[in-house]
Amino acid sequence: MTDRTTSRRRYYDRTGDGYETSRYADRHMEDYREFRNATLGAIFSDAGVPQDARILEVGCGTGLTLQYLSQMSSGYRLLGMDLSEVMLKQAEEKAARLSNRPRLVLGDAGRLPYEDGAFDVTLSTRFIHQFTHEDKKRLWQEFRRVTRKDGIVVVEFYARPYHWLRYYLGDGAKGRPYEGYFRHFPTQREVRDIVASAHRAYPLRMPGSRIVRRLLGEDGLRSLTRTAGPATAGLLTDEYFVVARNG
Repeated sequence: MTDRTTSRRRYYDRTGDGYETSRYADRHMEDYREFRNATLGAIFSDAGVPQDARILEVGCGTGLTLQYLSQMSSGYRLLGMDLSEVMLKQAEEKAARLSNRPRLVLGDAGRLPYEDGAFDVTLSTRFIHQFTHEDKKRLWQEFRRVTRKDGIVVVEFYARPYHWLRYYLGDGAKGRPYEGYFRHFPTQREVRDIVASAHRAYPLRMPGSRIVRRLLGEDGLRSLTRTAGPATAGLLTDEYFVVARNG
């Protein structure tokens, strides 16, 4: 995992200045991010996360999620960690404008510099997909280690079925080999192996969501995203949160 971490650090230090523009510039992705934030609010409510919770975001990037959490509760004690100095600089600029300012740390997700049970919530969005299955398992265990008993681990995954279709019937592969492509999109069985405990899935994005949004509007897209994924056993899910209570 060390080689992979070094490679990702170089990549994000090189491209980090344009990250938000490249990932969230269009209206659809802005809507996705807002829905992801709202889903986090629902998860915290369902799990009974206290208003003074200690929350760690691993792979916080430019601080977009921390910004939302800071505004969600003035009592949250927020800490964000990332391996890219370029990304953290942008997160620091956001944090400086917030009344509940997150602490930001440069670090490696595989070796979190915190004691066992230090946080009520350990969170990661659009991060774990970059790693192999065995590294995902190690990362999940590290997230669990720093989460208190009865706290929650919340991690965003990309779903396999839609990307299987993209690989074989669309242009998703773009010349990438099978193993390199599909490690980003674990099967439900692989996710169960990674998490190794009871968990709940919260859909975040569905295939064809840009088209659905144009046809049904944002409210229609959100409603369909919430219902279609579970109703089809995940077949109509592209991205989703996995939430597990730490036993």
